[in-house]
Amino acid sequence: MCGQMQKNGSSLYPTLDDPKEPLYSELRALPHASPDSMMIMAMFRIQYDALIFERSTSFRGEYVAMPTLEIEIKDTNGIIRGRIQWKDSVFAQTFEQSNDTKGYVFGMRSVILQRNHHVVTLALLDKGRVIKKFRLPSIALREIGQPLFTSGNPFSNVFTPDIYNGNIPFGSTRQYAVFPLSSSISVTSATLNRQRANEEYSHHVKPITSTRTELRNNASIMPENLESSASFQPFPLLINEANGLQVLIVQFPDNVIAPGRYSLVLHHGEKRGKQDSTRFDFACQWEDMPTTLISAEYARQVMKYLLTDDEFDKLSASSDLDIRKKIIDWWKKNDPTPTTIYDEPMTEYFKRADRAFTEFQTITESDGIMTQRGKIALLYGFPKKRDMEIPSQGVRKEIWTYPSPINKRFIFVQQSGKNFVLIAIEDV
Repeated sequence: MCGQMQKNGSSLYPTLDDPKEPLYSELRALPHASPDSMMIMAMFRIQYDALIFERSTSFRGEYVAMPTLEIEIKDTNGIIRGRIQWKDSVFAQTFEQSNDTKGYVFGMRSVILQRNHHVVTLALLDKGRVIKKFRLPSIALREIGQPLFTSGNPFSNVFTPDIYNGNIPFGSTRQYAVFPLSSSISVTSATLNRQRANEEYSHHVKPITSTRTELRNNASIMPENLESSASFQPFPLLINEANGLQVLIVQFPDNVIAPGRYSLVLHHGEKRGKQDSTRFDFACQWEDMPTTLISAEYARQVMKYLLTDDEFDKLSASSDLDIRKKIIDWWKKNDPTPTTIYDEPMTEYFKRADRAFTEFQTITESDGIMTQRGKIALLYGFPKKRDMEIPSQGVRKEIWTYPSPINKRFIFVQQSGKNFVLIAIEDV
């Protein structure tokens, strides 16, 4: 067997920092049919790059990892009340997938315990190595349960939860929160508050308007399948009929969520003549931000193919924050959907840069973005048709063909031991 330890980079090439979490989790306390019991449900996703892959002989993939997630549950006195374990084979089709920092596998486990306050510890292991271990805040069954956030529509009775450590992703045009409630709670409204949007978006955020809410009586949230194997997608949850319980669905206003801090306040009942409320804090995170956008100065360099010399100089500033503001402002001027905060063309451009950085690296060109092939890939996208001619007399040739509406052909040649050079642009 060929063991493959994951690496963050090679000393031969420069690397771009890509601070992704190896393990995201969501822990929820849900009611059980027995009034003295409760269900603790753990949902999680594990990054491919965090695992240790080996060569596989299975038809399911070229590489395989066998991680273990251990979930230990104690009461407030420190007595262990439950242990559950998730262990499965995770397959990768290619070596690149086994090193993917943006690819995840998903899992779910549950346990039925006596109603109480519990403290849960999660530990992710692979080949005897602890990848991540942490203790979660105390969990208990409450009249208003912690929300499950989702970008999918929960009004259809089936929804896929976002697993972001209790936060929400940036980039979704629609965002919902789904709350399990006891029948004794009467929620009259929900308020979404923006505590702080990241400063680079300060010019583009819109005021938050009222949320839409729907309260469903005699309903509960239940997992569809608790014991499934590793999956490329989160597992769906169901809104089922259940006496004595309720489910509250809160729909956020469209296109008002930028990266930053938020709170969701549920208004319910009365306390000494005043309406009582419960507050839940969360963050909006751009988890899949292109790596080439993380460093503001480097992002400015990556944009040089789009800018005049004067525009390039104007993006310069004394701090990373000011550069980032200017970059976002420049893209917003050319955004085909300016009413949305998430900028699709900017994201696509820097995603191309992420791919070009590695794909066009050579011994003599350590940054693939700054190569001639990198420039064309950033400006036009990666070609669907990419022909390579067999080396002849030490010369390699690549032909990139773009159909309508671009209708161009780019021809690159590489002399032996030299860089690829663009020698011709032809109309198709």
